[in-house]
Amino acid sequence: MIKEVAKDIYTFPVTLPNNPLKALNVYVIKGDDRTVVFDTGFNTEESKNDLLSGLEELDLELEDVEVVLTHLHSDHVGLVNLFTEAGSKIYAGKVDGQLINQMTGREYWDNLESFIPLYGMEADELLRDENPGYKHRLKEPIDYIELTVGDYLDIGDYHFEILDLSGHTPGHLGFYDENKKIILSADTVLDPITPNITFWGFQHPDILNTYVETLNSLKEREIDLALATHRKIVGNVNERIDELILHHDERLQEILDAMDFDQEYTVRDISASISWRIRADNWEEFPRSQKWFAAGETMAHLHHLVNTNRVKMEDDEGRLKFTKIEEKIVPFVK
Repeated sequence: MIKEVAKDIYTFPVTLPNNPLKALNVYVIKGDDRTVVFDTGFNTEESKNDLLSGLEELDLELEDVEVVLTHLHSDHVGLVNLFTEAGSKIYAGKVDGQLINQMTGREYWDNLESFIPLYGMEADELLRDENPGYKHRLKEPIDYIELTVGDYLDIGDYHFEILDLSGHTPGHLGFYDENKKIILSADTVLDPITPNITFWGFQHPDILNTYVETLNSLKEREIDLALATHRKIVGNVNERIDELILHHDERLQEILDAMDFDQEYTVRDISASISWRIRADNWEEFPRSQKWFAAGETMAHLHHLVNTNRVKMEDDEGRLKFTKIEEKIVPFVK
């Protein structure tokens, strides 16, 4: 179960029940004066059992470790209350740290539900109780020590620069050791799946472009190993980054190809017309728990098409309408 992926860096899987992601790769770095756990798993019994078993196999108690939360998603923060109750130090970034605590209350989820009419969805298509982020969320706010981009996090022989990897979430963090050429990239570089890039509201303009800029910034660094929090650890980092960027070019073009000129489309219309790696014959059979992610991802791509003048967007009494004005995308890959 436990694998040592680099000197003093260990990983083990934490089950994410009834979820396409299947598992979270938890990382534990042991140093002489501190041991740090990166991320936790859903707030479910299955995740909890795996997390505690992994720590036990490493001969660790909850109170023996500190916890770093790379970003706000519930599969990464759902069990952090276990550690706060044990008196552990918790670390999070400024942006996602605030959102993590907001997600324990109603306001965050009320705001998310405000996207339902915006997308042209029906209320029964996107149910709060079926959103896995809501179902398996952290239940109580936490006190955390704020991590600052550009500062360093030292653990044993590792000297990690704290990086802004925003895109997958507004304040996603990464941790990069320049000498060892290792990065804890969390959900930013995944293989073979692609990170969900969703719409976070117009206060985060063109989050897809933000994500691609993040990927390009990583290509400027020497990285031999990217410790991803789902599926495989990534060794061919730049090659995988190129594949991820190309994927979004192809996705953008697929959306444009699904649209006719002089016809208006909602987010729902487009979501129902493009391909998804979900076992469903049509949009009606698409799992409602995953429609949140599909609609949000479609909106993020449409928003980028608007910002690159490929598509026009209008607000029709609270429902966004999109019209194609160009045939081809402005590609990220030149």
